[in-house]
Amino acid sequence: MLTRKKSLKIQERLGMRIGVAYGISTRPIAKSTSEALEAITELYKIGFKAFLLPKELFYRIIEYTTIYKEHYNELLKIRNLAEKYNIELSVRFEDLPEDPFKLDSILKVFMSVASVMGCRNFIFQPNFFKMMPRDQSITLVVHKINEIMNSLNLKVTVGVETTGKLNEVGSVEDVIEIAKRIPNAEPVINFAHVHARGAGALRTDSDFKHIIEKVRKDFPKFTQNSYLLFSGVKYGPSGEIKHIPFRQSDLDLNHLIKAIMTYGAKGTLIFEEPEREKSILDTLNNLADMVR
Repeated sequence: MLTRKKSLKIQERLGMRIGVAYGISTRPIAKSTSEALEAITELYKIGFKAFLLPKELFYRIIEYTTIYKEHYNELLKIRNLAEKYNIELSVRFEDLPEDPFKLDSILKVFMSVASVMGCRNFIFQPNFFKMMPRDQSITLVVHKINEIMNSLNLKVTVGVETTGKLNEVGSVEDVIEIAKRIPNAEPVINFAHVHARGAGALRTDSDFKHIIEKVRKDFPKFTQNSYLLFSGVKYGPSGEIKHIPFRQSDLDLNHLIKAIMTYGAKGTLIFEEPEREKSILDTLNNLADMVR
């Protein structure tokens, strides 16, 4: 079993905060404050330094105007424990609805939550305007995110994440274009989604380096504080089908680690893994020799 001390040493040498998405093996999706606190405590014990919070944790918040009246203390409990343990928080909402009323409500709630909790970012996938040409969809995504951010006057970073299906907005190029047009935005590279969109496009060290280099051209500071997601993925001609365990996937983490080390990249690396921290600990243990 990988010890906390060794886990921290691997992260120090790699230059990345290692984190997990949504929960731990005993609580795969943290749906309450107590479950989130349990997950953060467990992540601290094993030496992980980042936690991607699930949207389900905040389903109780229907209107953003109730956050300070009804939910503030609960959000602060999570924030304070994460700060105590030096664990970086982010919050993510996939599959945003196209319906304007629902979309506005969700964005306001989750951006406000990210602000109150001191999250590094609120991560969204820019694929919610589905029934229109790419250029028009991108324009509307940019307009909507800027509109909500301006209306709330919040200091929050939004993370624009690559998506996994070929016929939707969310390629690396799309993400770069959108992030450039939103103040306080950063590209979030989900390598499983890039791999799936390209029908298995990431096969070598060079393939991963090419993605990092492409983002760095427009975001020169990307390698100083990048935000990366990695998981196993099953895909078909149209792209992503579902996430699967690392060991069942043809996406090789070793290539990503070599690319990170080549660029001396710093930042956060979040693993999405059905077996949560148990599988990730084994993966880190196997990587220990690579980052000496």
